[in-house]
Amino acid sequence: MHTLQLQIDDSIFDKFMGLLDILPKEKISVTDESNAVTFEEAKLKVQKAINNISDTSGLELDDAFDKVLNS
Repeated sequence: MHTLQLQIDDSIFDKFMGLLDILPKEKISVTDESNAVTFEEAKLKVQKAINNISDTSGLELDDAFDKVLNS
């Protein structure tokens, strides 16, 4: 089996999906990753979240790891 990654313009997406619908279901698998974010988008989201954390909130790093590992 082969895997392809496609970027399809919104103007033809429905037509393309219609084409896939006529193919045998057991021969093709479609995964829609339109909600996926790029590395740069993820980096910006994390940076924004970190910038919004107050200096007085949170746990010390060792305490955080202990809490995660012991739960």
